[in-house]
Amino acid sequence: MQPREIALKILYDIEKNQAYLNIAFQNHASRGELSGRDASFVKELVYGCLQHKLSLDYVISRFSSVKLRKLAPYVICILRMGMYQLFYMDKVPESAAVNESVRLAGRYAGRSRGFVNAVLRRASSEGISLPEGSDDETLAIRYSHPAPLVKWLRQQFGEEKMMKLLEENNQAPSLCLRVNKMKTSRQELLGRLAQEGISADAGKVVDSAILVHGGHVQKTEAYHEGLFTVQDQSAQLAAIVLAPNSGETVFDLCAAPGGKTTHLAELMNDEGQIFALDIYEKRLLSVAETAKRLGLSIITTKATDARTFAPQKQADKILIDAPCSGLGVIRRRPDLKYKETLLDFEELVQTQEAILQRSYELLKSGGEMVYSTCTINPLENEMMIQKFLQKHPDCALVPVTHSSLGETARKTLQTGMGTFYPETDLGDGFFIAKLKKE
Repeated sequence: MQPREIALKILYDIEKNQAYLNIAFQNHASRGELSGRDASFVKELVYGCLQHKLSLDYVISRFSSVKLRKLAPYVICILRMGMYQLFYMDKVPESAAVNESVRLAGRYAGRSRGFVNAVLRRASSEGISLPEGSDDETLAIRYSHPAPLVKWLRQQFGEEKMMKLLEENNQAPSLCLRVNKMKTSRQELLGRLAQEGISADAGKVVDSAILVHGGHVQKTEAYHEGLFTVQDQSAQLAAIVLAPNSGETVFDLCAAPGGKTTHLAELMNDEGQIFALDIYEKRLLSVAETAKRLGLSIITTKATDARTFAPQKQADKILIDAPCSGLGVIRRRPDLKYKETLLDFEELVQTQEAILQRSYELLKSGGEMVYSTCTINPLENEMMIQKFLQKHPDCALVPVTHSSLGETARKTLQTGMGTFYPETDLGDGFFIAKLKKE
């Protein structure tokens, strides 16, 4: 199957079946049939079409004689792909963008082949222009964020911060690795990756982060030897801030897919005990698989609800990577922008409160816990912690001064909690709070 056809299958699955981006990608593009170059092309095309979906639809509507809502799913997906190649992918010739889209239309929407050809050729001839203005509806088109999301960002952060978030959310995120310090150092791994044809340099947030600029990291010998795992810089903060010690008992209450769980085990030098929980047993398989590849043995997985978890003993440390709205990872998960319930926070907040309360009950006196999310929503972050502290006066924030943190991270977490906003060189949007039970 050709790269454009695979991209179409992924986009169709998302458009027609409301599939999650990561699941659709795994189902259609993770079978090893693509070269590194073709895999990168598919990823750019899929992510680009989702990142700029509202802008692309605006352009399509200008040149289409048929209302968008009346177009078949395959047709709208093919048109978005064609438009994205025409106006966002400089290395794709216009003729290839049009002709390959028409070819796909012939195979998946035969009677619409001429229509697709006419729309794309007209767009190629006349070019595109997006509307100017600063109102919610105009910014929704220009930055491809639904108008309610634009309005919410404006209300929460003001004009200047809103504009920066709209821009950052449409940037391609860096691929980040976490060094397995039990097996190697960051400098040694950078040298090893260079030998295997991977372009990379050191990250700025934590001393275990490596930013990759080119190459297929999961096909390297270093990956199969367990020298690293893929994890964003911001996400690496959670385990480092919790700072578990060798020999301790640690609970990871929302563990899958296991990035933070395995990081905890590495920081403990694989000595002690980690209970990794997730409500879905199937998702815990990836925790066990990653632990095995990294050479870790102290993780016990358990399919259970963190809110009702009843272990035989309390924990020295607890990590709560809480289920959240995901507003900090939109650039990595562009399909989230169009989720109808994205801004419905009530049920999420109730779940977060319940997990925090159960964590408090499971934590030893003198123990510490970290609450983290991948959202920038104050209701799920600062306000959540403030409410918890009011309810539990025997708990307090712990200022974070860990030597593994870069200057920005130390400054953000100097009070014991802080929000990291999505930024190209500094990682995803993320919230961290470290609490101690006196």
